[in-house]
Amino acid sequence: MRVSMKWLREYIGINLGAEELAEVLTKGGIEVEGVEYLNKGFKDVYIGEVKEITSHPQADNLQICTVDTGSQEVTLVSGATNMLLGDRVPVAVPGTILPGGKVIEPAEFRGVLSQGMLCSDKELEIEGVGLDRSRGGILILNSDAPVGTRLEDYLGLDDWVLELELYPNRPDCLAMVNVAREVGTLLGIRPKVSKWAQGETPTWPQAQQKVEIDNPDLSLRYAALLVDNVKIMPSPLWMQNKLRAAGVRPINNIVDITNYCMLEMGQPLHAFDRDKLTGTVRVRLAKENEQIVTLDGMERKLDPDTLVITDDNGPVAIAGVMGGLDSEVTETTQRILFESAHFLGSSVRRTSRRLGLRSEASNRFEKGVNPHWAVSTLGRVAELLVELRAGEPVSFTEKVNNLPEAITIDVYLPKVNYILGTDYTEQEVRKVFDNLDFSYKEKSLGVLAVEIPSYRQDLKIEEDLIEEIARVIGYDRIPTTLAHGSQTQGRRTPEQAFRIKLRRSLIGAGMNEVLSYSFVKKEIDEIWGSKGGGIALLNPLREELGTMRTSLLPGLLEIAARNTSRRNTDLLLFEIGNVYLPKELPLRELPEEISKIAGIAQGGSKRHWHIPQVKHDFFYVKGILTEIAKESGVELEYRRTSNKKYDELLHPGRSAEIFLNDEYLGFIGEIYPQLDAELGLQRPIIFELDFALMFKHSSLEIIAKSYPRFPAIQRDLAVVVPEEIPAEGIKKRVYELGGDLLKEVEIFDVYQGESIPAGHKSLALTMRYQSGERTLKDEEVNTFNSNILAGIQQEFKAEWRK
Repeated sequence: MRVSMKWLREYIGINLGAEELAEVLTKGGIEVEGVEYLNKGFKDVYIGEVKEITSHPQADNLQICTVDTGSQEVTLVSGATNMLLGDRVPVAVPGTILPGGKVIEPAEFRGVLSQGMLCSDKELEIEGVGLDRSRGGILILNSDAPVGTRLEDYLGLDDWVLELELYPNRPDCLAMVNVAREVGTLLGIRPKVSKWAQGETPTWPQAQQKVEIDNPDLSLRYAALLVDNVKIMPSPLWMQNKLRAAGVRPINNIVDITNYCMLEMGQPLHAFDRDKLTGTVRVRLAKENEQIVTLDGMERKLDPDTLVITDDNGPVAIAGVMGGLDSEVTETTQRILFESAHFLGSSVRRTSRRLGLRSEASNRFEKGVNPHWAVSTLGRVAELLVELRAGEPVSFTEKVNNLPEAITIDVYLPKVNYILGTDYTEQEVRKVFDNLDFSYKEKSLGVLAVEIPSYRQDLKIEEDLIEEIARVIGYDRIPTTLAHGSQTQGRRTPEQAFRIKLRRSLIGAGMNEVLSYSFVKKEIDEIWGSKGGGIALLNPLREELGTMRTSLLPGLLEIAARNTSRRNTDLLLFEIGNVYLPKELPLRELPEEISKIAGIAQGGSKRHWHIPQVKHDFFYVKGILTEIAKESGVELEYRRTSNKKYDELLHPGRSAEIFLNDEYLGFIGEIYPQLDAELGLQRPIIFELDFALMFKHSSLEIIAKSYPRFPAIQRDLAVVVPEEIPAEGIKKRVYELGGDLLKEVEIFDVYQGESIPAGHKSLALTMRYQSGERTLKDEEVNTFNSNILAGIQQEFKAEWRK
């Protein structure tokens, strides 16, 4: 919000400079982002009238102009050709310093002395000033520009502008009258605002124009003012200067009045050519495949959740965003229907972003417009129309739906001091509400009932008013004291702590964490994710991000493929994030959000002269998962894949389903070789686990045990078994047969080849026995080993390989 100091002083008498006022506002919670002086650096530039134009006798591209500056006639040489006799133009006299530091001095051009310079808008660094003929040449001012007047005075450039950085809770300060109220509150001065800014509503005859609101949840109020005998002309200079100071380009009196009232009152307005409207003006949602050509000449297809203004023939405006070209006000317009309405901020924001259209009006609707001022603002419009002789207000109509009622908040004075740690008196608190211009009354001893004005929509509860008291009196006046009441210490939830521990474990295993979009390509998600498909987005960031993911793998695969294409092939990546599973499609309720852990590995460790390179294969990644499971206090079980989906995606001999306490946790596997080329990868290993299930069975408890006093005994055993028998099943059975003294079983070799029958494989196991109470004897360990061999021979048809 750009606030002109000159305009502000029309409402409130302040002697502070711009920098001083900026400090006051910032201390009061209204942050001032910057302070700007409108004159970019010129002083002695005057308005002159072109009296004579002749061609330069020695140069075809130069003209000699005689210009009246009010005090004298001067000869000026210029290369511009857009001047006409009688034009009002800016003249820089000798000694003038232009923006950028250029000093104007008398100069001779091919034998003709130029006593100054005619200036363009670029040389003066001003925009939105002058006639259309000014483009590419000398700045041509309006014909009523007074000759001899300094240009900065004429254009109101002797002015400072404050750039307010407003937070979403203070949309009221998007209106000049409310900025004046805020300044008055902080300085203890009562501003002078119009009756319209005090909520007064005008009385006009009821218009024949019918208005309907089909979606009252999206529009609380729609008011319209009918104006006859419209005269389109330039707006007066004082209005143009205020608009330019606010960063708005003047157009004509009608457009300028709507923008001026929006800046003054905070209520966006729109003007329709009434003779181009047919039948009832209606606020409704767009129909399927409905279209509109907007004021910028673009044909736009409307989505069914887009709020529009229509007549009997179809859409004439996109509510709160932009009007339609077919109902545009032009120079031939005779009757105008002014719109002043309330539209739900979230609806305008959604439409504005989807269409890529942002404006001062949409910005105000998004932050929240005061519906109680819709009619009052039309009163101000009518007042200016009469003042500028731009038209005759004749009638009015509106439709209202459940306007918010005025709220009253009780303020308990002892609570004010309890929360703030202050000792403010009741008189000081009352003075704050007086400065705020809030009505109040004493409800009981120590309790004030404060009525909240409609423009302060941010004040909802007692604590909001307590904050206002602190803000207005001054945060710097709050003493440093110990906090009252009980204190709590924040801490992470068990799930958050487990997530952090898991993340650190994976990073400790050499993996790198990535974060991918929650949106993926529909076709890829259907391959790796849920059977039923994901949720389609109405307005995706781009076409390939049109579905909410049901698996983390599509994002990981894309990241891995991007790295591989750049020859970064040695990868160990993981992601912990949510997937979104719809309960049914089309979507009728919020989807189920489930946390997953997924990873991808490819290539191997970096080559090193001293350390052997390790390949990132199935067993390497399986080892990482086994290790993080141990650190999480759980034990994983790997089973042969039974889901037919995996048969098409994963290598049959290098994949497994993972179970935890007989519950399905996820899977691990090497991507099927035929898919490598399609994905742009090099035999990657992938996994995806259910985070919630892992957390459910995990334990963050640290259990300390003393190191065993008695030595362990190790035995190796090699057996030949049919190749379809999973090694994990044999390992599990060995643990069962070995009893409590068998502490560890590891498979250290798998062999198929010479001396091994076809369809079989050799498994070599290492078993470690240990007791915490005594030293084991070789004889009893040999007995355990014999029992294990007999058991797996019987159950798995194993043969002892001596």
